Amino acid sequence: MEYLRRNRILLSSAGLLLCSLLLVSVSVRSQPARDPVGRLLLDAMAPFQVVFGWVGRGVGRVWSGYIDVVDAHEENADLRGRIAALEGQLLRYGELERENARLAGLLSLRDGIQGTALGARVIGRDPSPVAMTLTIDRGERDGLRRGMAVVVPQGVVGQIAEASHTASRVVLLTDHNSGIDAIVQRSRARGVVKGGTDGACHMDYLSRDADIQEGDRILTSGLDGTFPKGLVIGEVVEVGHGHRGLLQNAVVRPSVALDRLEEVLVVDPSATVAEPPA
Repeated sequence: MEYLRRNRILLSSAGLLLCSLLLVSVSVRSQPARDPVGRLLLDAMAPFQVVFGWVGRGVGRVWSGYIDVVDAHEENADLRGRIAALEGQLLRYGELERENARLAGLLSLRDGIQGTALGARVIGRDPSPVAMTLTIDRGERDGLRRGMAVVVPQGVVGQIAEASHTASRVVLLTDHNSGIDAIVQRSRARGVVKGGTDGACHMDYLSRDADIQEGDRILTSGLDGTFPKGLVIGEVVEVGHGHRGLLQNAVVRPSVALDRLEEVLVVDPSATVAEPPA
């Protein structure tokens, strides 16, 4: 008994350790017992786990949607860039096609002219509403000089009024300083087509009995020493009387859209039109 009293702590510890080992050995070999506290915790946590799972799946879908939106935005930006590039190319091709058509028309007109004829580009216009002039990129170094005719396939444009070394100023047929000897294609009546301060053309010096009417086409007569014979000037839109009824006059609408010219043909006065344009 004295031995047990002196060693009670050691013996108690050994006994507790032995019991623990026995309990562990039994629990390992036997079926796990039901845990009521664990079941309560499991039931209590189940709704939260459902909510957490739903939130997690929602966040995942939102994140996936955000990634898709970012990708779609980048793809749309790339597609917009490609569309803009294609539209730019289409515009350039359209401009080239129109330019080729205009140059082909000038070349066809040039083939029908016997004599000197040079192509030129319009590089400037007079902003004044009174002076109807434009500037082309050909000058004395190219053989241009004052008095040469300027035409396009649609008809008469005007004539060279001044030439420098590299450029020339063209007076349009609607300018008040312009004058072209002309005939009526249908009746061969003769007059002079002049520009006016109102920007229109007038055919003056028609005899009182001259056969002229609205719709008649006016052509160059070739008698003024500037324009070859047979080029179209315009169409009669109005016929009137002047100088106390001794002469007739007519308002002529030019056949050329003078405000939209980009290329022209400069023709020497000595040239002739072998095949006037239709």
